[in-house]
Amino acid sequence: MYWDCKLKSYFCVKLYTMKKFLGLLVIMVMLNGCDDGKLTVNTINFDSVTASSCGEIVYKLNNNEALFIKIPADRNAYANDPTPTDVPLEIPISSTVIVKYRFYNGKVLSDNLCTLPAPISPSATDEWNATSGTIEIATTPVYAVPNATTGQSKIVKYNHHIILKNVVFLKPDGSNQKYDSFTFGDYLTDATTLLFNFDPTLVGECSSNTKIYNARPNGIESLVIENIDSNLINNTVGTTTQLIGDTTNKLVYRLYSTSLPSVVSDHFCVTTEPTTPAISELWTGISGVANVSGSIEVTTTTFGSGFSHSIRLKNVTFKKDNSTFYYGNDILYGVLLTN
Repeated sequence: MYWDCKLKSYFCVKLYTMKKFLGLLVIMVMLNGCDDGKLTVNTINFDSVTASSCGEIVYKLNNNEALFIKIPADRNAYANDPTPTDVPLEIPISSTVIVKYRFYNGKVLSDNLCTLPAPISPSATDEWNATSGTIEIATTPVYAVPNATTGQSKIVKYNHHIILKNVVFLKPDGSNQKYDSFTFGDYLTDATTLLFNFDPTLVGECSSNTKIYNARPNGIESLVIENIDSNLINNTVGTTTQLIGDTTNKLVYRLYSTSLPSVVSDHFCVTTEPTTPAISELWTGISGVANVSGSIEVTTTTFGSGFSHSIRLKNVTFKKDNSTFYYGNDILYGVLLTN
């Protein structure tokens, strides 16, 4: 009896083990039998992919997958201007604002999205179309590493962080896939290059004594101090410091689309400045705070029978719309000679 029980127990265990193995084998065979070479996608993940663009399309490619957003240019979705904190730009998905996900039967390249007609191969085997939702875009500036000497740090790019809110994708089988919050990720655009390449010896003063300017003949930029306080530059040896203001001692940088005239005084020292060349970028110095920021320092010494005025800009920050950048701790604006 004892032997019989042991034998039965042994065969029971073996039988259970064989059934478990056969069950797993059947499941594997069924899965392989259902695999027709196509991928059934239930989630989208492009977290580690860098966004690129062509025309109105901003896209991400990940091997056989593509995710792209197309927003009409007149919506100015990726403007180089920071959005307020926690107040992103919101653009509803519509017939003209398009979000699509595609799966291809081969590695997808930018040409598949950016050329017409698109290459025949690879071809899209699965496409999800966003039918509703909102595209949120939060824009922030990206600064260069501060200059070790002056502390100057210009904006080099703008980062547009894109999130899809309450987005519903329509699948080819007619079913929907919804995401309450889907992070598309970051898309970078280049900032306009501001040269600030000024020669201190090219500073000029208008006869009205209310404006000084620094600009190269036939150059494409200018840095002007407008409505100068009458006590800022005077023929008295010593140092005078005044704050940059919104009206008095207003500091203005302009980048032009074409060249200034060869005689720059003809442009600046007139009652009304000419409208040509057109201004492509205009930045103003933020009003200064005493002993903290935004000041103009003028040191006057004798020079022959006249005077030399060394003009320095200290702790100046420039602003355009919602963008700002730090010009530097102590920048020589120019040396002005007067009689």
